[in-house]
Amino acid sequence: MPKKLQNRRVVVTRPEEHNAGLRAELEARGAGVVEMPLIEISLDGDEAVADEIFSAIGEYDWLVFTSANGVRGFFKKFFERFKDLRWLGPCRIACVGPATKKAVEDLHLEVETVPDEHTGAALADKLIADHDLENLKVCLVTGNRNPDTLARRLSGEARAIVDAFPCYASDAADVSAHPALADFRANGADFIVFASGSAVRSFVMQAPTLRLEKSAVRPRAVAIGEPTASALRQAGIPVAAVAARATPEAIAEAIEALLD
Repeated sequence: MPKKLQNRRVVVTRPEEHNAGLRAELEARGAGVVEMPLIEISLDGDEAVADEIFSAIGEYDWLVFTSANGVRGFFKKFFERFKDLRWLGPCRIACVGPATKKAVEDLHLEVETVPDEHTGAALADKLIADHDLENLKVCLVTGNRNPDTLARRLSGEARAIVDAFPCYASDAADVSAHPALADFRANGADFIVFASGSAVRSFVMQAPTLRLEKSAVRPRAVAIGEPTASALRQAGIPVAAVAARATPEAIAEAIEALLD
């Protein structure tokens, strides 16, 4: 029996080191996967902010992670200063989604809270609904381009004491020298998957470089989460599908549903 994505080309735009699970899922369903990262991640952050956060690390009641990159950036800086996880103290941990949760659990730490929908808004909803955060200290681990909505809601609605810690940077990756560029411009693809507003902005910024040949297949845009879908719409790019959950299975299913 033919696989549903047989002979379909899917472009994935996250950094290549983050694509293994999605690539495997799409290929298992028959797709040809083209990796063309639109963003690059740096785990270098403001050392003065890191020093301030880690000087009081044992005082936090909650650590809240909004991405797996945040987990990696946080613990890179943590282990530059401490040799033992016990320096974290008795804090509780919340994560935005399963990939972020796995990154924490790989360090043998327990994650208490993960929302069903993998967005910052859903994480805020769940934390506020399930926990009394008033006057509790929260370390919110973010990136340089994360909106401040989660911090504002936790401090405003939940009355928590929130310290934001941007411990990684997400910036546009130059696609002009990428090995997949010529093939993409000549042949296009059936779908292109965007995982963040940063990827959308990079795509728009590099549109002249990414311009397809007349005979190429124009890909349909698939967004991971409503914030990414909103960024696509604001850029004037039609959204064909939105994967509500940031899992390889949910993304693949969203693409397959377009073929029904």
